[in-house]
This record gives sequence, structure tokens and C-alpha cells, in this order.
Amino acid sequence: MTTPVQEHLDRLTSAHAGEGEVPDGLGVAMLLVDGHRYVSGSMTPVPLATLASPLFHAQALEDLGAVRVGERVGAAPVRDLDHRVEVDAVTGLPHNPLQNAGAVATASLVKGRGGRDRTARMMQLLSALFDREVTVTESAARAENRAQHHTRSAAWLMKSLDTLDADPETLLEDIATVRAAAVTVEDLALLAGTLAHGGVHPVTGDRVLSEETVRGVLSAMDSCGMDTRDSRWAYDVGQPGWASTRGGTVLVVVPGHLGLALQSDTTDENGLGAAAMAALRTIVEDFELHPSVVTGSPRAALRTHYRIDQAPSGTVRSAVVLEALGRFADTVHVMELGGHLGFSQVDAIARVSRDLPEVLETLVVDMRSVSSVSRPARLLVAQWFARALGNGLDVVVVDRDAAEMKELMAAVEESVEVDLPEPLQDEAEGVDPAAEGAQFVFFDSRSRAAQLAEQRLLSRHAPHLLPRDAQEAAVAPLLQHLSADDARLLESMMDERVYSDGQIIRRAGQPFGGIYVIVSGTVELSGQGTGNRRVRRTLLTPGMTFGEMALGQPGRQPSTVRARGPVTARVLTAQVMVALQEGFPQLALALWEALARDAFTALGQLIRETGALQD
Repeated sequence: MTTPVQEHLDRLTSAHAGEGEVPDGLGVAMLLVDGHRYVSGSMTPVPLATLASPLFHAQALEDLGAVRVGERVGAAPVRDLDHRVEVDAVTGLPHNPLQNAGAVATASLVKGRGGRDRTARMMQLLSALFDREVTVTESAARAENRAQHHTRSAAWLMKSLDTLDADPETLLEDIATVRAAAVTVEDLALLAGTLAHGGVHPVTGDRVLSEETVRGVLSAMDSCGMDTRDSRWAYDVGQPGWASTRGGTVLVVVPGHLGLALQSDTTDENGLGAAAMAALRTIVEDFELHPSVVTGSPRAALRTHYRIDQAPSGTVRSAVVLEALGRFADTVHVMELGGHLGFSQVDAIARVSRDLPEVLETLVVDMRSVSSVSRPARLLVAQWFARALGNGLDVVVVDRDAAEMKELMAAVEESVEVDLPEPLQDEAEGVDPAAEGAQFVFFDSRSRAAQLAEQRLLSRHAPHLLPRDAQEAAVAPLLQHLSADDARLLESMMDERVYSDGQIIRRAGQPFGGIYVIVSGTVELSGQGTGNRRVRRTLLTPGMTFGEMALGQPGRQPSTVRARGPVTARVLTAQVMVALQEGFPQLALALWEALARDAFTALGQLIRETGALQD
């Protein structure tokens, strides 16, 4: 299953494709700092050319440090013009390390070491960055050397000013050999991704460059890089970058996030790949890569994810039901999201969901801690949900209110690319735990969302554990701890009561009034939040019990219990329980043991949930 980012890049490159070819030669490669790669379009090898400049700078910084390199090359941005060779009028030094004169200066600082000459050391650096052995033929190096007229002019100018110690022609041969290395945009994305990851290769995990070196290289690419070639770079892209007119290649570094490389054949007025630059602007806009909007690591939005049995709904279940929930827990996963959701964050989350167990049937997406969702990301979320539903997965969304869900559905209505049905809501009658097919449901309560997910699991894998009728529903997990004779005797002592929709059955703060077993219908447990706001905690369905929590300290009902539709319940009243202790002490003892067992089961569920939320 492809991810949203891959689909987006494929659409971008296919827009430039014709019959079985890519006329503009558009190729795009992206490497995230977590090592995940995206590649789309043309992978035609082109010479490294002037994209070697940051690498000469990097190797010089590795060898000598920023201070000594700064003594031989400046850090001033000047317009990069093909028809002019320029150095500082006072010092005779290159203005910055990226332009031709700067590349000559930094290359001259790279000396042979450990039995390797300058060229061999640079090939070693390229091989480490591109994760493959890089070699250059003599014919390719000679052709590159013959073509580098501008660089040759810069080298001899610096030699005439006595600011270059090396022999110009020998140095130019070495520079040409490195520039002649054939690379694809995938190679260049590995280079950019390593710089984005602070010098650690995202794929191999090896440290290729020191943090100090990366700081120097990115500083030069930021202040003296693409701004000197494209006057709109700061506004449209704003990230460290550098380009080559040979092959129309451009690379971009988004520190801490990703490396990006693009290539296209046709050039614009600046000598840059026209399609590559247009695609880059689209990617920066859609992926929110501009420094004025980029927020957080792509991985930061996924707080945690876990199986449903690691943080269950809190509903009191029998030991048999709990065992079934644990056995089939891989079919239901919860993903907790938080912070800002942008394009790259949603893609990272979708990649994690893609790697969940193949037996997955229900995905619970908890968005209560999400602070904001960008406009492009909403459409990605919708695509993610639609794809999951199309693959037969339930998608259960949890948020504090329906505001973001409304924004999501509004984005779907405006789009022609996504077909996502309106979500069912737990208030609606359409939410059926036993319904066939994938369901798209919205809840404003995490516990009720988890409860539905558990019911879906049981209906699919252990339907025999769900109550089939009112009589069976009266046999609560509490009563299943008793012998058959004791359970029948206890049931004979229970009163049947009927409640209408919205009727309060028990109010928070009331003293213990008995143990209630739901025969039919649904009840809602709620408490009081800040500002006297009612906070719904969970829903209880047939077979479940309530009222027993008031047996603990301080002996008061902790939640208000309200009927959701018509409800029938059977009640073991407080008075009957007192009489039970006097007339049937053995049964009373068995009942108290069953209550204690249920209490410890609920405590164990709470401990597992707390542990999962803290991981």
C-alpha cells in the first residue's frame, strides 16, 4: 500500500510524463531522517558537476575546522554569474565556498591522507554518502576537465593573486574527476538527507560528517546558496540548497526532517531545471517545508500506538471475555496523535499504520491531543482513512468535539480525489457493533470508542461471548463467578425495573442503592468536569453491571447513570443484600468474593491502560 507522499510525488512526475517516457526528465527523490525513501520519475544519471562544491567544503571542514577554512574562503553571498569570475577586491579570496572560486579554494585544502590522495579521499566520501562504490572513468574526468572553463579561470586568477598554493592544473584535474561522478536524484537525496540528519547517514546509520561540519556546510548553503541564483528562493523555498545547471539538478536540505533532490532537462532563465523548480515549489507548499511553517519532526505527531488489550475501555468483563480480547488483540490497534499534523506527519503515521499486523481489522485514531491540522494534511488524512476503509478496516476516530471532523469532511467535499463517507456517530442508531463491512465512526469519548472496538472484535471472533437475548444478558460477569444454584437463587431475589430514554437511574453522590444488571438497552456513565460540564465516561450495554462502585469509600455513587433509550435492568437492592448476609451467609460471602474479583480485574485493566499511555 503506497503512502500519501509517494502518491503525491507520482502525480507530480506523471504530470510531466508522455507515452512511456518523461519528456521533461523530471525526477524526484526524498529521504527522511528516519531512513524512509521516496523516489519517482526519471533516474537518469548526470554528472555531479557543481554539486561537488558543498562536498569539497565539507571535507575541508572535516580536515581543518571552520577557523582555518575561514582563513582561505569567505562567507559572503554574491550573485552567481556565469560570465564573471570574482574574488574579494581586498583579500583576493573567494567570496564563499560554493561558487567556482570557492570550490577551487576548498578543494586545495583537501590533502592526501592515509595512503589516499585528494581524489581517492573524495571518492571515499561520495561512496559513504551514496551508500555505493563511486568510481569515475578517465575519459569522463578528461571531458569534465576540458569543459570547466569558468573554474579554470577562477583557479588561475587566484594563482595570479597568490591566494592559491596548489598547482592549478593538477587541482583542476582532481576537481574535474569528482565533478564527473555520475549521480541520480536518489544519490543526491542521500547526500541531502545525511546533512538533514546532522551528518549521520539515515540509511546506514554511520556518521559520515561531524555536526560542526554539517553546521558549516548548511550555513553556506543557506546564506550563499540558491539565493545567489534564484531571487525568489527565500520566499518560495527558504531552506539550504544548491544546484547544478548540468542536468538541471537541485538539492534541498530541511534540517531535522529530510533531504530532497530534483532533476529535469529543460532549464529556466537562471539555468536551473524548469520542471524541477516548479515541482520543488509545489512540494514545499504542499508538504509545508518552508521554515516559516515547518513544525516538529514527522515522527513527533505519533505519540504512541498499542493493541486494544494494552489499554482497554475499562468496561468490566468476565475472565473468558478478557482472554478472548487478549487472544485477538492484534486485530484492533489504537494510534494516539498529538501536536501539529502536517503533510509529513500524516505520511509518517500512515507508514506506521501500514506496518501494523496483517490481521488488523479496526484502527482507533485518537486525535484528542492534536493541536492543529494543516489544510494539505486534512486531505491526506481523508485519503488515509478512505484507503483503510477500502481495505476493509474499521476506522474509529476520537476527538474532543466534532469541529476537526467537520473540517475534514469539508475538505473531502471540495476534493475530487477522495471518496470518504460521512462518519457514523455514537449518538446515531447506525452504530452497530455486529454490522457487516468496514465502519467509519466518530466518538468524543476514548472509552466508548475502545468499547465499540472491543465489541467489534468479539462479534467477529467470539460472538458466542456476546449476549444473544434478554435472558442471557441478565447473566452478568459478576454472576458467572457463582455456582449455577447460587446464581439462580440470587437472580430470584432481583427486581426488574424499566427506564425511559434520558431518565437518571443513579445520580452521582447517592449512597449505595444496589447492584444493577442491564438486561436490554444502553446506559451512560457521566461525571462533572470543569465549569459544571458533563463529561461522559463510558457506555454500558446488556450483561454489564453498575452500582457496585458505591460499595467502596466513601460509600457514594461516583458517576451519574442515565438511560440512553429504553432500558431494562435487574437490581439486587441494598436491602436484599443486607438480608442476604443474615439468611444466606455462604451466598453473601460468595457474592462478596465475586465483587472483589471483578474489582481487581478492573484494577488490572486500569494498570495496563496507564502503562500503555505512559510508554
